[in-house]
Amino acid sequence: MKPPKFNVLFFSTILTYVIFHITEEALGNFPLFMNQNWGIPNIGYSRWLYHNIIFFMPVLMIGFLIYLLDENRLYFGLGITFWGVLNFFEHTFYTIKNSAAAPGLFSSLLFVGLAVFVLIQLKRQQLLTEKLVVKSTITAAAYWGISVGLVMVLAPYVARIFA
Repeated sequence: MKPPKFNVLFFSTILTYVIFHITEEALGNFPLFMNQNWGIPNIGYSRWLYHNIIFFMPVLMIGFLIYLLDENRLYFGLGITFWGVLNFFEHTFYTIKNSAAAPGLFSSLLFVGLAVFVLIQLKRQQLLTEKLVVKSTITAAAYWGISVGLVMVLAPYVARIFA
C-alpha cells in the first residue's frame, strides 16, 4: 500500500480543526469558557467564530501554502500538525485546572492521533529527525503566536463590526 501524501495529512489537521474542533467548541460555549478562564468578556459566537476563520485559519493555510510551494520546508507542514498538538495541551491543561472537560478537548484528541500517524509515516520514510521536530515545534508556536497576536492587535477594530 502506498503511504499517504504529507500534504493530505497536513491538510487533514486543518479540516479537523474547521469541521470537528470548532463545532465542539461551539457546542461547549467556548465564548463563555474564554470569559471564565481568560477574563475575556463574552464576545459572543459571531465574533469568536470570526476570530477563528479570519485569524487562525489563514495563518495555517499560509503555512500549508508555503509547504506546497516548497516541500523541502517540511517543517511548515508538520508545524500545522504540531499546532494541533499544542491545542490539545491547552485543552488538557484547562480540563485539569477546571476539573471538567474543556470545550474542544475531545476533538483535540484527533489532532494527537493525526500527529502520531504523521510521525509514524515520517519515520517509515526516514524523514523524521530531531532538527525537523524542533523546527516544526517552533513553527507551530509561531502559528499560534501570530494568530493570537492578530486577535489581540485587531480586537478593537473587530469589536466595532460586532457592536
